[in-house]
Amino acid sequence: MVWFARPLVDAQEAFGALMKSIPKLRRAAVGALVFLILCIQNEQAFAQTSPTSEVFRNNLQKWIERDLHFFTDSRGTARLFLRRDTVRFALVPGSIPMKEEITGVIAELSKAAGVAYEETSTDVNLVIVVDSPINVGDKLNPALWKRAGLPEEMYSIVEEKGSWASGCAVYSFSDTNTGQVGLSIIVADSKLDAPKMRDCLIDGVLKAFGPRADRKSILISEDGYYYQFVTLVRALRRCEQSIGVDRLITLKESEQKPKYAECAADLLSR
Repeated sequence: MVWFARPLVDAQEAFGALMKSIPKLRRAAVGALVFLILCIQNEQAFAQTSPTSEVFRNNLQKWIERDLHFFTDSRGTARLFLRRDTVRFALVPGSIPMKEEITGVIAELSKAAGVAYEETSTDVNLVIVVDSPINVGDKLNPALWKRAGLPEEMYSIVEEKGSWASGCAVYSFSDTNTGQVGLSIIVADSKLDAPKMRDCLIDGVLKAFGPRADRKSILISEDGYYYQFVTLVRALRRCEQSIGVDRLITLKESEQKPKYAECAADLLSR
């Protein structure tokens, strides 16, 4: 489950204002710059560090490692949680708030991951639900689950995964047979105010593509920081192409993680 928090350092505030002043289509081009702020923990360190320095690169690599999530397939192989198949998403209802923006985020992340995407009602692997109430006490509202047309056997799994009373939640299933992401579910209470709902939905989509999947807090989307994760997804895809997925999955998770992080840090610090 997730809750609302703001784990951003003070140095990011000024950058947030800058990002809001940049046209949306150009933000992705500068997304990698945000890593400078997220990887350096205070303004003094930031001032003393350049993108080519060893300190910067080490901090960047550690930051990337923290946002990599792995699961184990049916053969016991560790696999990075990253979208590699066509994203088939459903919106419940079809006219969810901020539909155009959320669909745009899905499009950006799909392009970064090198996969196609489509809105559909069949064979979905990403479901976004905006309704109320989403919970009954600490449990997920079973009526909402049925309205979304989700498998009942999955309900018994997700209802036990912590409290659903925050008004925002995301959960992903791995397909252990294929080694791919099976299904991601993002749920937002329609009674959330607009800023919190936007944060919930955008952060949920990010987590459904892999980055931040293990994070408990929700990213504040209005500052434009989520573009850094679009950049990260693109870098991870390029790393799999250059290193080779078949080679990576022969390694343990503890061995894969630094290889992904080192490769992505190298791409992002150029």
